[in-house]
Amino acid sequence: MSTIGRYLLVVLGVGLFAAPPHAHAGNRPPDKLSGEQLAVVQAAARELTRDLEHLQEDIIADLAGRKEQTLYRQADAALTGIVHLQKSLKPGAARKDLYDVFDPMDRMLHELLKAVRDLGPDQRALQRAADRVDNADEELHYALAAGDPTGVRTKQLLERQARALAVAALKLDRTAEYALGAVPGRSVVQGDLRKLVDAAEHFQKSLAAAGEQKDRQRDFVAVNQAWGRAVQGLNLLKGSRYLLHSAIRVNQIHERLFRLLGIKGERPNLSIRT
Repeated sequence: MSTIGRYLLVVLGVGLFAAPPHAHAGNRPPDKLSGEQLAVVQAAARELTRDLEHLQEDIIADLAGRKEQTLYRQADAALTGIVHLQKSLKPGAARKDLYDVFDPMDRMLHELLKAVRDLGPDQRALQRAADRVDNADEELHYALAAGDPTGVRTKQLLERQARALAVAALKLDRTAEYALGAVPGRSVVQGDLRKLVDAAEHFQKSLAAAGEQKDRQRDFVAVNQAWGRAVQGLNLLKGSRYLLHSAIRVNQIHERLFRLLGIKGERPNLSIRT
């Protein structure tokens, strides 16, 4: 299956969590994953495993010496953690127990990604592989924590999704520079995307300050408005598959934040043109 195909499968699956936590609860205990939720978490874990294995292959191919050995061992330790998590993903699994397995693996993964980032931009293949691992890790985190009725992960979800939005908006802006070419209205779309990058980065920083839900909703207004303007332009374009991939990613994260913040009204939505 192609990269974009696998990506869209995970996007569509994780999108199931846009529904309120009680929507599919039935008689299930509040801290247990439903069968539907479990399937999405399992898919996200498999995606992360694949991407981390590819990063490990690139480490071997592109590096030599102690750095290679150190990063390889870090990747191996994180893969062991993912395998442990996958074994824990059984029917009736409780979120708390899964968090206890996920959190140490997640920390190891972040340490690995930081070490790869520290290699610098010259290691382009490794940086791209690290980007894919980072995205897959955020998908797994969201799949696992979204809809938690205890609300203990809400702040963490907001912070991590806000960071993901800032990264995805910047990637979309850069992709548009190449993909739009001489398309009419290009400058307007690019201007709107740059405003989205600024708004997303500002919102990410604002979450670091203590505040109530209404404060977070207020800080998200600029993001919502910027994405609304960007969507108007993107919906009129017939861009490349990679541009579509980047736009879908932003749209997905925007929807998550919109729901997590409890914003009322209609959300600016991307219409996929083929």
